[in-house]
Amino acid sequence: MAPVASPRVLEKPVLLIQERAGDSAALRLLSAERSEEIFPILLEEVVKIGFPRALVLEVDFESGEVKATASLNCDRNEVEKFRTSLWARDNPIMTVLQRLSPGVLPNPSGRGASFYAYPMIYRSRTRCWEAERERREDCLAVQNAHLSRHLPLEGQACSACGMRAYATLLLAQLGKDTPSSRLEQLRNLAERANNYLARLFKIEHYFNRMRDMEVTISRLSAVMQSMADPVIFTDDQHRVVIQNRAAERFFRVPEGIGDGGRRAVELNNLLFSAALSSMMVSGTDTSRDLTLVDVMEGEEVLFEAVCAPTQSTDGSRTGKVTVMRDVTDLRRADMEVRANLGKLRIAEEIVRQERDRLNLVIENVGDPIIVADNSAKIVLLDSLAKELFGIAEGSKHPQVMKNLAKLDAYLTAFTFSFADKDNRSLRIFNPTSQAEVEYAARSGKIYDARGQVSYTVTVLRDFTAWRKLEQLQMERRMLEIEKFAATGKLAGTIAHEINNPMEAIKNAIHILGEKVEPESKQIYDVLKNETERVTRIVRQMLGLYRNVVQFDSFDINGVVEDTLTLFARPLAKAGIVVDKRLGELPPFKGSGDQFRQLLSNLVVNSRDSMSSGGKLVIRTRGIRSTDGLRRWISLTVADTGCGISPEIQKSMFEPFVTTKGGKGTGLGLWIVKGIVENHTGRIRVRSAVGKGTVINLLFPIST
Repeated sequence: MAPVASPRVLEKPVLLIQERAGDSAALRLLSAERSEEIFPILLEEVVKIGFPRALVLEVDFESGEVKATASLNCDRNEVEKFRTSLWARDNPIMTVLQRLSPGVLPNPSGRGASFYAYPMIYRSRTRCWEAERERREDCLAVQNAHLSRHLPLEGQACSACGMRAYATLLLAQLGKDTPSSRLEQLRNLAERANNYLARLFKIEHYFNRMRDMEVTISRLSAVMQSMADPVIFTDDQHRVVIQNRAAERFFRVPEGIGDGGRRAVELNNLLFSAALSSMMVSGTDTSRDLTLVDVMEGEEVLFEAVCAPTQSTDGSRTGKVTVMRDVTDLRRADMEVRANLGKLRIAEEIVRQERDRLNLVIENVGDPIIVADNSAKIVLLDSLAKELFGIAEGSKHPQVMKNLAKLDAYLTAFTFSFADKDNRSLRIFNPTSQAEVEYAARSGKIYDARGQVSYTVTVLRDFTAWRKLEQLQMERRMLEIEKFAATGKLAGTIAHEINNPMEAIKNAIHILGEKVEPESKQIYDVLKNETERVTRIVRQMLGLYRNVVQFDSFDINGVVEDTLTLFARPLAKAGIVVDKRLGELPPFKGSGDQFRQLLSNLVVNSRDSMSSGGKLVIRTRGIRSTDGLRRWISLTVADTGCGISPEIQKSMFEPFVTTKGGKGTGLGLWIVKGIVENHTGRIRVRSAVGKGTVINLLFPIST
């Protein structure tokens, strides 16, 4: 046990006391309330009994010095001459102290009378409180009381209570003839003063210990109260000795609380006592999970109760200190971590599946694939690339090694270049065909989070297959051109043959016009107009490649009306409802006949797509561009027919593409596209199979 602060008189300045008259020595010493008052009273009584000078030398155990603490009728220079050290074994002062027997000391100044020295140490025949309680025999006061020869100055600290003792030497100057009775009186006075000094010294020691313990308890209490976690001190019967404010929230009934709160506090105390009992029975547990109820909030709080036993000096348990840490949020975080871990495992499984899927794609892509790292070192090859570069079977064929050298040079140049992508051709020996093949090397870079190149991916595509495909496409195109040329020639021949009968029909209609009845005039006009249109179409077929159509201003809405009138009966017979939405349009400069042909083809296609009936919407309107500077005419033809598949939409405006089988020629939409291009227009198509088709045509209005 570390020594606690004790009363000390070692560092007091030397007191120069003037002689005064007073009560008897015993009463005066008994009236002293502090140990510091003993020496002044003792010196006065020594001088009073007939000694001219007196002083007290005291041992400072920390510095190892022996120096004067109090003196009477002595000047300072003389007092300083008595200063010595504990290790000055040959000094008469140390001889008297260590032998604990009075003796005569010569005057340090070398002249004058000698001094009678009487040693005074801390001693008592009653053991200290700690030694008495623990029944120990090593109390320093009792040991010093039984010393007869040698005083151990280095060990003047009590093993039981830890008190640091004192050791002093009373010096009184002798006269020429000092009687022995006076010396006996001096010894009795010093012994009585020592008894009083030892008693006061012990009292002050315990007072200082109690004061230090109060300070320590106050500090520990402040620390405990400042803790956010509940802290409880219990005795060996699990009864609460002290608890902080955080613990009172769970184990003390607050003012103004209802019966529910009281029952919650009772339940908390019961659970806490049960947990302490369980840990004591187990003997090994130092922590236990404990669920308590927050009395104020009414919510359950999960704690981890951590216990540590408190012990006395003899090692017996006196109780426990319990700190309860709120682990509610920690457990929630643990649950979240577990949930995130499960999600991470699911994500890892998804990544694994994606990796396997990617590997499957790489293995079946049909082209050699090479993946290299940021130092142009190959890290992944598919099976085709392994065949080319001999890594699959460890081939050492010279041509294969040459392939690998070409690939390394290419990868190094691309990896350390500034380009993100690269396309170039490489001639590589193919071990399967035993011939050099020209490959198109297409490469790209993969960057990491810092923008540095992490990997490069290179795909080699065989140029031979491309050229075969291009040759097949060219041959197909040539066949289509020849077919189109033959069709144009046939159309020109047919148009030439039809042109003469049409001229005769026109003349006959002209002659018949003088004999038509008024009620048939409308039908006659339609017959005349359509005959003229047929004539113009025939002329266009004759001049199919000359593009000699003349543009005039016409009304698009009028063309729509005429076309719908012409197809009114076929549409009604097919069960198709026509929704006509014509907006106000300015005159448009173009070919009215071509627009009639364009609209007729679109209406016929819509009718053919709605074999079971449906709805046909034709809408016209004028719109402005986003910049407000240009104007457009919008013509929309929408139906609820069978729709057009995405594959057909890619080639629907090419010649001889049809979905009608033998009923269609595949030229209708091709003609529509040509007419729209002749009028610098645009075509937009939206279609879904089974839902219908919307064709929107946009034509600019010239200012």
